[in-house]
Amino acid sequence: MKHAVHHPVRHGAHRRVAAIAASVLLVAAAATACADGEGASDASPPAEAGPAPVELAAAWLLDQRNADGLLEVTTEWEGETTTAADPGGSVDLVLGLSATGLHAQEAAETTDAVAADLPAYVGTGKEVYSGASAKALALALDQGRDPEEFGGLDLRARVEETVVGKGPAVGRLQDRSEYGDYANSIGQAYAAAALTRVGSDAADEVTAFLLQQQCEEGFFRLAFSDPGARDQTCDGDRSVSVEQAPDTTALVVLQLAGLAEEGASGEVDGALDRAAAWLLEQQAEDGSFSDPENGTNTNTTGLAGWALAELGEDDAAARAAEWLQALQVSEDDEELADEAGAVAYDAASLEDARSHGLDDPLDRSPWVVAAVQAFPALAADGDGEE
Repeated sequence: MKHAVHHPVRHGAHRRVAAIAASVLLVAAAATACADGEGASDASPPAEAGPAPVELAAAWLLDQRNADGLLEVTTEWEGETTTAADPGGSVDLVLGLSATGLHAQEAAETTDAVAADLPAYVGTGKEVYSGASAKALALALDQGRDPEEFGGLDLRARVEETVVGKGPAVGRLQDRSEYGDYANSIGQAYAAAALTRVGSDAADEVTAFLLQQQCEEGFFRLAFSDPGARDQTCDGDRSVSVEQAPDTTALVVLQLAGLAEEGASGEVDGALDRAAAWLLEQQAEDGSFSDPENGTNTNTTGLAGWALAELGEDDAAARAAEWLQALQVSEDDEELADEAGAVAYDAASLEDARSHGLDDPLDRSPWVVAAVQAFPALAADGDGEE
């Protein structure tokens, strides 16, 4: 499952929320004027505007939570179907709601639900999952919770303990798990932003290692080199893969954008410029983005569009949002009347759902996974302005 992202301050998000609020106020003002007889004519009063696409998507996602307030994912393995709570996706939901300024109460409820069973997500006993711990730390900070006492854990100390302190991989996150080390650039980005916010002594080294994962072309790789490798940079790794580069780069950009807003080094600004240029090169004429492994999809397009909006690339972000809206179920969609706001993973998924519905949890889960990361990008204005 792809991981979503959040950074502390989003000026772009604030502008998008203001635009949504302004449109609602204009509709209300027009209705009041007609009621008072101002501007009265033979023409019919303007139709009441419906919810914005981002609002519809957020509302649909909130309806997908279970009784505990968490999103769920259904999977099939060797003929057995399993439905389980998805704490990572639930964190994505909260951070997306926060970024778009929507449903603060529901976001707080889901945060409580994540905290209630946090050890299962970040690792219990001697198991420490560095990326999940960093993401949980980002959640706690975003929601104004105590990062040293969230879900019964000191997340700041927990993340700091996963940082390599010496050798060629200094600053790198590292899992402590019997299952292996799955630390990667996405978790590293969460850690860089969150540790910077809490003033951790490890923040600079974590950020420096993250910057080393940017390849010459401008994208960020997902997987790290072996911790013992002398050269820990992306360009020093001849086996680097670009399969998940668009998603990874977008997620890292969002974190680095937060650091830049807090006055980070010029190295961060330079990294953002190179990443922005690379992302813009990847955008298709219709506004969409693809990843080499899965083709064109809303998850990749949503993350890239969101990142470009934060970088001030308003036209590109608006084109991504327009493409996403074409794969969003509208309120007038007769075949999917009860799924207004849902975002399909791709065009084939949308057509299949119109034929067979989304009653089967196995069919619904990919929609939830896609929408939870795509929906913040829908906040970009269709005219290319936020």
